[in-house]
Amino acid sequence: MITNFSLNDNTQKEILKHLEITSKLLSKVGTKLSQTQKESMIYAMPDLGIAQNGTRMLGGFYTGVCYSWDSDVPFIPVDATVNVCGTAVYKLNQSITVQEFKERLDRVMSNRETYLKYATKQLPSQILDSIDLERTDKFYWNYNVGNHFAILAEQKEDNTELSEGQYMIVHASAIELKKDNLRYGLYPVEGNWYYNDIETVYDDKENRYLRYIYGKKAIQFAELANILQKINKDRNRYFCKVVLGELAGKEIINLSHYGMPTKNAICIGCQWEQDNFTLLTAPRNDIYLVHPNLSSKNTIKLNHKQITLTPHGCGVMLKNNRDTIEYLDDGILIGNKHFKKGESINIGNDVLVRTNGMYSQQVKQHIEKVLDKCPGTIYGKMHQLFARTKYGDFDYSKRVAHGGINIPIKN
Repeated sequence: MITNFSLNDNTQKEILKHLEITSKLLSKVGTKLSQTQKESMIYAMPDLGIAQNGTRMLGGFYTGVCYSWDSDVPFIPVDATVNVCGTAVYKLNQSITVQEFKERLDRVMSNRETYLKYATKQLPSQILDSIDLERTDKFYWNYNVGNHFAILAEQKEDNTELSEGQYMIVHASAIELKKDNLRYGLYPVEGNWYYNDIETVYDDKENRYLRYIYGKKAIQFAELANILQKINKDRNRYFCKVVLGELAGKEIINLSHYGMPTKNAICIGCQWEQDNFTLLTAPRNDIYLVHPNLSSKNTIKLNHKQITLTPHGCGVMLKNNRDTIEYLDDGILIGNKHFKKGESINIGNDVLVRTNGMYSQQVKQHIEKVLDKCPGTIYGKMHQLFARTKYGDFDYSKRVAHGGINIPIKN
């Protein structure tokens, strides 16, 4: 079954059709293992959208969703490609220039010793022993890869709860527990600790499958996912503090939006902790901080645990309204592009961030629609000054008017 909190745009209508099949396959596995009828529930959020990971979508998993299932025997759908990702926000004790913030990032991210100090002193010993820190291509500060970033922003409006000043915002996952960690990593890659235990159920009519592990390995998987939440929060905290140094002020937010809230649920691109959260929009656009309404319909119980599901951003959509998503025998067709297992979708080329290119007023209107579906109160709106991303460094404090749109200057 699906509970639909989405905005029902074209992309989301396409995805919802395929999530129905994912729900049926989750129920099928639970029923098979339990030998009695079991059900699943999928919660589609306002930022429901295309995932960057082709393997994930081929397994039936998209971004902006909470997937939950019932089973007497523990199992995990592995193509959800579980890791833990989240955002952290820190107040600066005093304002600095964009150049100084960039230099502080450089001193940390370009200095291997800062990463090694973190890993050797902060990671649990068994995790540290499971990775090869000499592999500089695999284990490093990853705040400028994928959709990760490090941002300097400012709050200027005096009609919000958030105090005026500058803030550092980061978004990243723990690279130490991803596909290059075969002893503890949760990605379904050949040779890892559970790969040989993967089983598969099929829906041949829809060209769909669901891969899973069950029993003791599933229990171990869920335990690792739970530990990983703390590791990633500590990682973001450490990075922000080492970058800011004496400028590091109060921690405003440190929240996961990707992981396992319970042993029978996976959230991809949505928060579940009942706490204030960041609502990400798009490059250069304002970032919103929100108090969730804990009595709203998106507050639910999973495994006797009360959680509040909230969107982490605005999501990724198909390029054209006429585009569709189709499952083929050898991959998935998104729009007019064919992707196979292991391939990545290029955000900005193959698909688009939902609010990218919008004017400020349009973004504000979109956020209002989001908060109508998942109620909350905006208590801060931060203007981006600088962003480090996989595409490079962008100085948003230097803007030129062009056709009514502010264009950032890339460094």
